[in-house]
Amino acid sequence: TDPVVIMIAEHAGRALVGRGPQWPTGRYSALAGFMEPGESIEEAVAREIFEEAGVRVRNVRYIASQPWPFPSSLMMACIGEAEDDVITIDPHELQDAMWVSREDVRKSLAGDPSAPFLSPPHYAIAHTLLTAWVEEG
Repeated sequence: TDPVVIMIAEHAGRALVGRGPQWPTGRYSALAGFMEPGESIEEAVAREIFEEAGVRVRNVRYIASQPWPFPSSLMMACIGEAEDDVITIDPHELQDAMWVSREDVRKSLAGDPSAPFLSPPHYAIAHTLLTAWVEEG
């Protein structure tokens, strides 16, 4: 089993979501990445968000986990507090990233055509993570 962190950064009531170049048009989701040997969940969340989007986070909190069979991963969902909202994406990791409000995420999760992005599918832990974040607010 490979440990994977999947996470959103939060800043001023907004969540950071990103998209990979191979994803369906308009689809955005939580950021994710494999943990390194000897790394804590919190350290992996902070490292991955910084590597992918250039955002520094602290006060990482665990939300949920989900086994993922491709390729035998355990995904651990977390939320971290961003120090600021300046995004500097790594184009090798992400095609785009943006900050979205709780209302934006609510619309997306509900399938509202006016939502600024398509949410992850309901069976994905990213959907669970975004739902938990919306409900916190």
